[in-house]
Amino acid sequence: MGGRVLLLGAGGMLGHDLVATAPPEVTLVPLSRAELDITQGDAVAATLGEVRPDVVINAAAYTAVDRAETERDIAMWVNGAAVGELGRHAHRVGAQVIQFSSDYVFDGTATQPYSETSAANPVNAYGASKLAGERALAASGATYLLIRTQWLFGAHGKSFPRTMWERARGGHATRVVRDQTGRPTYTRDLAAAVWTLIGRNVCGVVHVANQGQATWLDVAARVFARAGRADLLTPCVTADYPTPARRPRYSVLDTARAERALGGPLPKWEDAVERFLVSSAF
Repeated sequence: MGGRVLLLGAGGMLGHDLVATAPPEVTLVPLSRAELDITQGDAVAATLGEVRPDVVINAAAYTAVDRAETERDIAMWVNGAAVGELGRHAHRVGAQVIQFSSDYVFDGTATQPYSETSAANPVNAYGASKLAGERALAASGATYLLIRTQWLFGAHGKSFPRTMWERARGGHATRVVRDQTGRPTYTRDLAAAVWTLIGRNVCGVVHVANQGQATWLDVAARVFARAGRADLLTPCVTADYPTPARRPRYSVLDTARAERALGGPLPKWEDAVERFLVSSAF
């Protein structure tokens, strides 16, 4: 694909894998939050003017779903207003923006997978902030690729499979909900797909996730079995485990558009979890 790519949020879980999977012909400028904070509009504008990228990938985000309920303004600033401002600055220098959003823009009341055109109706502050970012980017004038994804896990940073592995290895009895369904997604696979989509000049909204669907209990069961401690795991329901933020019960994303663009689906989530556990070598 070639060209200059500015990556924001390079120190995060997805950012690490975007760096690791970058095509050799790309001139990548990866910046962590410490090096460039997306909420500092003047600094963002200056950096874009200096780097003159062809593409800006924004892997920076506010991701604390429960804390967002009491930090709504901060979540809205980082995931919403700052994304719109990034889009406006990118438009001025002629750069395409790659932005990530979430299954949490949906309310979870559907009975079949959500497509790119399904009506958004977030049930928590985090989802509302991600939807605000989607709309701000669309209104910015920039050419963009908006990738909705879900249930991310990766080698760098906290994730559900990592927590489950640590609990299983530590001998901790664990209850996990069996009534929330989604598509677990490995950031390594997601990152590789992102580079392919950029190289094929895909624009607009695309849903990207590993193949298959699961409950949180399904994911935990796979990890606990891998650790040889399936006996420690018991199911519960959402009502048994209240959290500050409501979660959609069914938020499976329809990835048909991505599969057409990529030439096929991402690997199955079960395979992705296995590769994550092997490569992480806890």
